Amino acid sequence: MNKTHEALVADFYRALATGDLDLFVRIQHDDVVYNISGHTPISGQVRGMKALVDDILPQVFPALQDSFQFSKKWKIVCADDRRAVCFMEADGLGKNGKRYDQRYVQMFEFRGDKISGVWEFFDTALANAVMFSDPSASKTAGKLPPFDF
Repeated sequence: MNKTHEALVADFYRALATGDLDLFVRIQHDDVVYNISGHTPISGQVRGMKALVDDILPQVFPALQDSFQFSKKWKIVCADDRRAVCFMEADGLGKNGKRYDQRYVQMFEFRGDKISGVWEFFDTALANAVMFSDPSASKTAGKLPPFDF
């Protein structure tokens, strides 16, 4: 793994931990593709930073208490010149008072000096219980293209 890609992963997790949306956007291509696993209102394929910022993030962050911490702990498990696979741990409470002690496996793909793709795996039953108790309130539920690889 080259140092540029290693720095991108560190910046990604720092942006999540601190809520730095500008950094989060800056390190990813405008046409980034997210493949989000499972059966939640945000599961499926999300194409483009605009869709991610406008449609997905507003369903996640407002459902969590201000004290919630993404990227409490993270680690690059393996990497090559184009991709990195990481573990990440998050912890805290949802606004509904339920504990959201989530673990993620994320695979990043790089194009040049930015992230071009993310595949994300997590406990979707826990996510539904804490963040998506009313799927009918979601503008993306059942509308995203399927997860792909």
